[in-house]
Amino acid sequence: MPLESRVLSALLEHYVIVAAVAGVVYTAILVAHRLLFSPLAKFPGPKIAAVTSWYEFYHDYFRRGKYVFKIKEMHDRYGPIVRITPHELSIHDPEFYNSINVSGSVRKTDNYEGFARGIDFDGTHFLSTSHDLHRRRRKPLEPFFSRAGVTRLEPMVGEVAKRFVRRLDSYQGTDQVIRLDHAYVALAADVVGKICFESNSNMIDEPNFGVEWYNLLHNFIHSLPLVMAFPQMIKCVCSWTTVLNLTFTRILNIIPSEVLRWLDPRLVTFEKFRDYARQHIIDAKRELEEKNDYETFETRNSVFRHLLTSGLPESDLSVERLTREAQIFLGAGSISAARTLDFISYYIIANDDYLKRLHVELAPLMEGYPKILPSFVELERLPFLQALIKEGLRLSYGVMHRMPRVSPDQPIFYRDWVIPPGVAVGMSAYMNHTDPDIYPDPFTFNPERWLNNVTPAMTRCLVPFSKGSRNCLGMK
Repeated sequence: MPLESRVLSALLEHYVIVAAVAGVVYTAILVAHRLLFSPLAKFPGPKIAAVTSWYEFYHDYFRRGKYVFKIKEMHDRYGPIVRITPHELSIHDPEFYNSINVSGSVRKTDNYEGFARGIDFDGTHFLSTSHDLHRRRRKPLEPFFSRAGVTRLEPMVGEVAKRFVRRLDSYQGTDQVIRLDHAYVALAADVVGKICFESNSNMIDEPNFGVEWYNLLHNFIHSLPLVMAFPQMIKCVCSWTTVLNLTFTRILNIIPSEVLRWLDPRLVTFEKFRDYARQHIIDAKRELEEKNDYETFETRNSVFRHLLTSGLPESDLSVERLTREAQIFLGAGSISAARTLDFISYYIIANDDYLKRLHVELAPLMEGYPKILPSFVELERLPFLQALIKEGLRLSYGVMHRMPRVSPDQPIFYRDWVIPPGVAVGMSAYMNHTDPDIYPDPFTFNPERWLNNVTPAMTRCLVPFSKGSRNCLGMK
């Protein structure tokens, strides 16, 4: 072997050994720090969860979202407060939920940067890390989604709902099976699309209820553990996507939609809604510049028309940021509402008693249908309907994943524990809603529990929309 080759071989061997030793030393130091010197070292929990986030990744990716159940096992073994990752605690104590999820007047609440990282929705109000930035971006949205704001949307929602009923009626006598999970995603997407960007999408009337959108949303959810585990990889991909986006868009524009649908139906649906959102925002900004008539401009009543006249700084009104906001609204608004609707519908259809009681209760309000629709206020007064909704929200959970919160500048005191500022603390609606001390026989769908002997704890611990300054904006 030539001298140069032997020297190169020796150097490579030397560097490989040095790199391997350095890796081992670094890992040993990291493990020692997390187990012995971290501010979270004193908290109970399995050592493997304290050492590495790969433990969570294993349960959520390879076991398909099972970490929430593993955390419940940890609480059963270690108690109400547990260290579940190197940087995060979980508390299971329904009575303490309101002490973590507080309003801004009680304590500032930051978003945990490790939550939903890598999904490329940075800059949205939902993922704004600091309390003050989140508050600035959310505050202009609150009037639109308030009770009064939602009441103004009733006529539009009613028209979409009537279209939905007509579509279901068209199946009478056909013996054709209807996938309600698909149908309700179409209903929710049509409503949210109109609310957000005046979309004229008509998923309700598509032959398969726009199943591509349903598949896209669920595939996205299934990919979250991978995206959150490798955010840098996703950012790298997004950077290349940005570079290639113009070329990609041009290609999409020249490929017939039939061909695109054959290649991957989700591409058509995703591009359609992103383009709806983006174009609506561009058109609304242009119209506002030309007319400068706020009163006329807002009468069409979309979220983003409202935002453009809300007084937000120009830096928060870029087309790119608002398009991301639109995608958050559309995705979250479609899948969560649809999930609760199809969950409740199953139990109504499966139980003749529920169906009959609901018919009797609704009959007086539905006498004028379809010319006259019952109002939001009237429907709120129907006890059995409200019991069905509450029980559906309880067992469809909203979001099963813990919603980690961070107190940036104050410690949190829980029993004998002091949680330092800056530490993420998660609490799960799933564990609240299935606590047998609050909801006896918790995994049974039983609307009767909301009609008799409703305890303050039952009402307080029903948290499908979370609570505090970062609760769900669309809960009304």
